[in-house]
Amino acid sequence: MSATQLASIRYPWLNPQWQQWQQLLGRLGHAYLLSGPQGIGIEAFIKDVAQSVFCKNNQTGQACGQCSSCHLFLTQQHPDYYQLARLEDKKEISVDQVRNLINKLNETSHQGGYKITWIEGVEYLNQSAFNALLKSLEEPAENTLFLLTTHQIDRLPATIKSRCQQLNFTPPAIPDAVEWVHSQAPQADEALVKRALRLNWGAPIQALNWIETGLFDEDSQWRNDLKQIQTGRKTASQAVGEWLKFKQPERVFDYFYQWTVSAVRSVMYNPQEQQNVSDAQVQNWLRFQQAVLTAKQNWLANANKELVLESLCLEWLSIQQSEEPLETVFKSRIQKGKLA
Repeated sequence: MSATQLASIRYPWLNPQWQQWQQLLGRLGHAYLLSGPQGIGIEAFIKDVAQSVFCKNNQTGQACGQCSSCHLFLTQQHPDYYQLARLEDKKEISVDQVRNLINKLNETSHQGGYKITWIEGVEYLNQSAFNALLKSLEEPAENTLFLLTTHQIDRLPATIKSRCQQLNFTPPAIPDAVEWVHSQAPQADEALVKRALRLNWGAPIQALNWIETGLFDEDSQWRNDLKQIQTGRKTASQAVGEWLKFKQPERVFDYFYQWTVSAVRSVMYNPQEQQNVSDAQVQNWLRFQQAVLTAKQNWLANANKELVLESLCLEWLSIQQSEEPLETVFKSRIQKGKLA
């Protein structure tokens, strides 16, 4: 491709999936489900897949970048390409959105070839929308290709998964991720690159964005605020007020979670440290880890954001000052395998 570089070249960890896709082209199905974490390039991969199907000169399994179909696709004007995602102010993809899409897919192809639909975040379809989509997956219109992507495959009903061929994506190994991020941001030292990857769950593209947008400054402020809270120079309320001004304040949950991971690992892999830390402290770190996850769920469910963060901060402080079992206000909805 001369117009754009393949995602599997820009992001080499995608190459195994690209090779897998090449093998599928000769016997193209009607629906594919691509799943994996955010920040590893699945969205760019989808565009390569769609363009390769549309391309009129596809002799090698990838788009030529020069034909009329490639030009239409690259300029975002291809009339047979549809993208479905949550509307900006909505939590779900509605059944009306799916029905409107199906009506378009039932029309004749403008270019005389495939009609391709990318459903981005298929886990956000509500139940009625799932049912409407299921009918199209069971009886697709001729020359119709569904490309479904999800970062939360466990949220999908089995009926959807069973009607799609699946491509699964994983982040690269940490050494490979460190090498790639450093090649893109040579000004960042290795410690910063590793911190970026830890806070972004090993996703290189997200880690690079974290560095390039200066979010490491917020991370440094968060860590400094915790020290000041612990020494009494700042209250939890004061710190939270500043965290809520962050570009993405919900990242504070990731910072707290990674704190617990680092704390537990320091004991598990350092025999000398084990002598300085009691079992009660480790248990509290693990309890706090679960509290962080539940607190984030509360945040996403539109709980009082300031109260959620302040409560979490105070619980962190309590396990620094006492080995008594943490009594968290963030009770998980799942207890003993049942919904509470």
